[in-house]
Amino acid sequence: MKNLTLLTFLALLLAVSSCALRKKTVQPQQPKSFEWLTANMAIQAEGNGMAYNDLSGQLRMRKDSLIWLNVTATMGVEVLRAKISNDSVWIVNRMEKTYLAEPLDTVSAQLGMPLSLTLVQILLLDNNQGLPPVENQTVQLKTFLMGELSAKIRYNNIRLNEETTFPLKITDKMERFRLLKKQ
Repeated sequence: MKNLTLLTFLALLLAVSSCALRKKTVQPQQPKSFEWLTANMAIQAEGNGMAYNDLSGQLRMRKDSLIWLNVTATMGVEVLRAKISNDSVWIVNRMEKTYLAEPLDTVSAQLGMPLSLTLVQILLLDNNQGLPPVENQTVQLKTFLMGELSAKIRYNNIRLNEETTFPLKITDKMERFRLLKKQ
């Protein structure tokens, strides 16, 4: 895999899509509200001359509290892990051995736009009513920041209101990987 910086940016793509065009490719009837959400994802991403069609991932979310995103490539190799809380963003790019750990306000200032956990949840759920996705719902995100980038996420195996655990640390082996903070 060449230029895996795009994968790191995929996590930020989800966060910065507020200034982008969004389009629902499936408009199923939404289920009831939720507090906890766990879902598997099939992800296609492209931009800056690169295309990734074989990504999968898992999304764990506690409404208005925390988002945990794990992205894997072919054969289950983890490429990206992200955690977004009300006040912080952590992103680990295992392929490039880099990480980002910043307050949400700092990331917002660097992007030059407002950013919040609520906004990221609205973008991931593709609605502002706080309703969860339905089985096989596809969300399409597109942004023009740092080049034209797009991602298509299809949700499946959705589980609602089953309490889930979130690791306390984004990675417990940061020193082993000699991860470098992305500047």
